[in-house]
Amino acid sequence: MAGDDAVLSLTGPDSHRLIRRPGVGSCSLGDARSDLPVAPDDRLDWSVFDTFTTPAGSPWPRWFAYEGDDTGWVAWAGRRPIEGFAWTPHAAHDLDAGDADIHDLTITLRRGPVRLVLPAGRFAAAGDISLLTPSLAPGAPCPALRFHPDTVVAPDRPYALPALPALAGATSVAVSVPPLRQPFDCAGLLQFPGLRHLELSGSLTGLDALTALSSLDSLQLRYVPELPGLAPLASWPELTHLIAWNVGDRDGKRLRTELRGLDRPWRHSSVSKLRTPEWFATEYGLPFAGWPARSARVAVKAFRAAETTIRDATTEATIEDAVRGFVHTINGLPSIETTEREDAAVAVHLLTTATPLGDLTTAANTWFDDSRDF
Repeated sequence: MAGDDAVLSLTGPDSHRLIRRPGVGSCSLGDARSDLPVAPDDRLDWSVFDTFTTPAGSPWPRWFAYEGDDTGWVAWAGRRPIEGFAWTPHAAHDLDAGDADIHDLTITLRRGPVRLVLPAGRFAAAGDISLLTPSLAPGAPCPALRFHPDTVVAPDRPYALPALPALAGATSVAVSVPPLRQPFDCAGLLQFPGLRHLELSGSLTGLDALTALSSLDSLQLRYVPELPGLAPLASWPELTHLIAWNVGDRDGKRLRTELRGLDRPWRHSSVSKLRTPEWFATEYGLPFAGWPARSARVAVKAFRAAETTIRDATTEATIEDAVRGFVHTINGLPSIETTEREDAAVAVHLLTTATPLGDLTTAANTWFDDSRDF
């Protein structure tokens, strides 16, 4: 596909210009950084994409990321296949997407509740999953599920997956949380008693509950610092596929021994990249692991700059300027959510707990509140 421009009547006559770049199969619609900037309440004519194809003749774009509240994409996807659609609504919605031809649908919820009849393809929910009420079309099987819940810096308070009774028949579930934040309570997975395939990533607790999932034949564990209470692999009589990658070294060594010792027809199984607690602390110790990648990079850079200044500070004014400078950088990031505001406060606490002038966290709380506009 050669690079070219296209004028689209997306929100009105010739309202947008889209630059198509060679090798790019996606299109984003939303804030000013998107390929096609739109307001959350804009009405969109999704049929403007009908004429676009890839060099092979399939519909283009293959993947969409849309932030807003126009729901015309649901009916449009009933006649135009979409490989992947990521939707971030701002308002409450009640939608039936059962007939939508979407291979992989992701919805991120942080503002209003959404009732949704799921399409037949894979489905992922991110953000505040308690805002989601999913259901299935009559007679439809439960699709493969993925969950990416918002978590906070609270290692002593596990995250519990909300009850999702309409999805009780799920056979494939993946849950991903950051490694050093609020741990995911695996007991919540017992609402899917027929699970065959399970993927878990991040900080975990309640692993002993997984023994009740007697039909499990595939288990994948990634970026898990500890595996407290995980039963021996022999506890799952049908388990023949195990991936443990970037897991704590102590638990990883145990899994590696069990994997080698069980006489089963293991399928592409391995235990690799065993990590020390220090590795996890270095890689994920800052409170930005759950942020969007671009925002996390900016926040980490600003934190390290403030940290360097504070380490060499000889006056409280210098430390105050460093903290306010860090917060000013965070002010410039888009869409700071409640959990991210809490994380920024944690970062300020980390910066000021042990300064050359002692513990300045009380003063820093004031600097933080005075400086932030999120």
